[in-house]
Amino acid sequence: TSSTSSARMACASVWCSQILPFTTSAPATCLPNHFRCNSGACIMNSWVCDGYQDCTDGSDEEACPTLLANVTATSATSLGRCSRFEFECQQLRKCIPNWKRCDGLRDCQDGTDEMNCPTHSTLSCPNGYKCEDGEACIMTTERCDGFLDCSDSSDERNCTDDTIVYKVQNLQWTADFSGDVTLTWARPKKMSSTSCVYNVYYRMVGESIWKTLETHSNKTNSVLKVLKPDCTYQVKVQVQCLSKVYNTNDFITLRTPEGLPDPPLHLQLSLKKELEGVVIARWAPPMSAHGLIREYIVEYSRSGSKEWSSLRASKNYTEIENLQVNKLYTLRVAAVTSRGVGNWSDSKSITTMKGKVIPPPTIRIESYNENSISFTLKVDTNIKVNGYIVNFFWTFDTHRQEKRTLFLDVGNLTAHTPYEISAWAKTALGDSPLSFAHVVTNGTRPVSPSLKAKAINQTAVECNWTGPRNVVYGVFYATSFLELYRNPYNTTTALHNITVIVNRDEQYLFLVRVMSPYQGPPSDYIVVKMIPDNRLPPRHLHSVLTRKTFAVIKWESPYDSPDQDMLYAVAVKDLIKKTDKIYKVKTRNSTVEYTIKKLEPGGKYHIIVQLGNMSKESSMKITTVSLSAPDALKIITENDHILLFWKSLALKESNFNESRGYEIHMFDSTMNITAYLGNTTENFFKISNLKIGHNYSFTVQARCLYSGQMCGEPATLLYDDLGTGEDASASKIGKSTDVAAIVVPILFLLLVTMGIGFVVLYMRHRRLQNSFTAFANSHYSSRLGSAIFSSGDDLGEDDDEAPMITGFSDDVPMVIA
Repeated sequence: TSSTSSARMACASVWCSQILPFTTSAPATCLPNHFRCNSGACIMNSWVCDGYQDCTDGSDEEACPTLLANVTATSATSLGRCSRFEFECQQLRKCIPNWKRCDGLRDCQDGTDEMNCPTHSTLSCPNGYKCEDGEACIMTTERCDGFLDCSDSSDERNCTDDTIVYKVQNLQWTADFSGDVTLTWARPKKMSSTSCVYNVYYRMVGESIWKTLETHSNKTNSVLKVLKPDCTYQVKVQVQCLSKVYNTNDFITLRTPEGLPDPPLHLQLSLKKELEGVVIARWAPPMSAHGLIREYIVEYSRSGSKEWSSLRASKNYTEIENLQVNKLYTLRVAAVTSRGVGNWSDSKSITTMKGKVIPPPTIRIESYNENSISFTLKVDTNIKVNGYIVNFFWTFDTHRQEKRTLFLDVGNLTAHTPYEISAWAKTALGDSPLSFAHVVTNGTRPVSPSLKAKAINQTAVECNWTGPRNVVYGVFYATSFLELYRNPYNTTTALHNITVIVNRDEQYLFLVRVMSPYQGPPSDYIVVKMIPDNRLPPRHLHSVLTRKTFAVIKWESPYDSPDQDMLYAVAVKDLIKKTDKIYKVKTRNSTVEYTIKKLEPGGKYHIIVQLGNMSKESSMKITTVSLSAPDALKIITENDHILLFWKSLALKESNFNESRGYEIHMFDSTMNITAYLGNTTENFFKISNLKIGHNYSFTVQARCLYSGQMCGEPATLLYDDLGTGEDASASKIGKSTDVAAIVVPILFLLLVTMGIGFVVLYMRHRRLQNSFTAFANSHYSSRLGSAIFSSGDDLGEDDDEAPMITGFSDDVPMVIA
């Protein structure tokens, strides 16, 4: 369009005015895979050391390796071994292409293709990635993005999940007559089409903060309906795969189409004195033209007629001729841009009666305060006045002038805001010319509310904002920028939040402002893209059970009774270690229960659950149970120190490793001081330099990790056994005496009990020995020198087989079983 062209020409002229004339010279550096001659010219690397002087100064053939002793490259060529475009290796007489000469790779077996190479300037890439051949620097976001940016392809080698970057390519835009901007782009290579979506970021030129429009889609196009008309924007598209966003600095600059202009201001009518039936119309341009105004359309109609006539005007002034005399006519005017005819101005009336002039009313300001203005109107004329029309104008936003039409009573105004009052009288002969007055109300202007809005399902938008209390807020929303400020949907509330029901599959702009007791400045507008049916978030996500190393979570499907398997992505973000893991859950159940394993005791985690097709997410935070406190914490007092003892945590905690160790803290209740005493991997700890008369509390716990963010439960023991005397050694002797008073009686009782036991055992032994001796003597034969036990003694039925005991005497006790 002509406006766009003129704007670009203006920009071009500005840029050109900043460029100083210069003399063409050789480039300071050469492109990748090129050689810079000493003269400054650039040639291809394959032309270096090829036997031909391609540089004017011959520097490309200097310091070249000798192919054969006493044989030049020309003679080698004459021998027919290698052509002009090949290099001959010294061993095996192998021919390789010239472009492989000095390319950093060893192509000859003897490496002669990489010997005596011309020195290239070393390249430093402090803020990017350096290609392996050292020929170029690329941005970090271009590394592993699926496109070859290095001439040696090194930017796409050895890519992992951590280094890979998905970046859209060939981002383009087109605009249609309705003002919508359509973006198209190419899908990144190897990008998953099921778990990744695109987000559109945009900002007006001159702004620093990007605004986001979530597409909820993996389609490679999107339509922007929320941009202001006739403005310049920067737009970029980023890829989001599950919870990971791949940032990019590549953006395009676009100019939005022109919009429909606002109505012209201050339309005034008068009669031409020299001629009858001629009305002169004047007006001011619209507050916001939203483009270049091509012309104005003026329409007029005679009273009682339903037909309107029209004419065009190129300026803010026109004359309407050949009107009937003594007739009442009504006029209105509208501006025209490339988008079309804008809104009409207020209609004004006039009677074509020669010699009758209606003067403008006089506006007299009586008083004003923070929220009201009092004034009077008067017209000095004999013509009958039927009433007055008063318009109030004020501006909170540079792109919109607000207006209110009223009749003398002016309230509900905003403090410290400039107002323009325009008034005219309605008489029997038509409308009078305009009168103006300007007033700035007292007080301090209230701040604009800060609005946040997000879609929670297909048709509901949740709005929250900050602002003053005990006021009534109005929430306004529409599907385009112009509709938001001209004919928006609206609702009111006295709260600071509201849920608004809208249509499906639409983009909406939201803003909020105070409506009563004053009409305050609006918030910045927020863009919301409604969520498609298949992108709804899981419902009612909550934790069922949390232990040291696992947690059980539960949620419901986005909608009731799924008719097919649904793939969920469960992202577990470790808030302490700053790591994350993603698990997949596939099920058709309406209620899903999932166990997250391999968690750390005492850890803090952010759990995100969403459908695998990148739906909206549900999230929560959990904290696992900490390691238990050590058992059997005891204190043993020594001469000049105490020892803390406890059982190893590894006995009851399978997740505890002794190498982690323990840490010990002390609290002095007398001084109200807590001190960290140290850590140890043993099950005891020595503490010295305790003060007499002080009470202490000692705690032992598994050593804290990650700057104290992950600790075990503490075991606490009170210690108040230090006396208040001046001599510490006396106190320690007293302690030893007290212990001996308990231990010595116990030891004495044990010794007495053991002595009695030995006496009883000895007496029993002698009694058994005497009984056996008497029994044996009764069967002893002095003739045979042995004791015979017969069957009569119940030892056997056969006397021949009776046992015989020999060598028996009283001095040798024996036991027969």
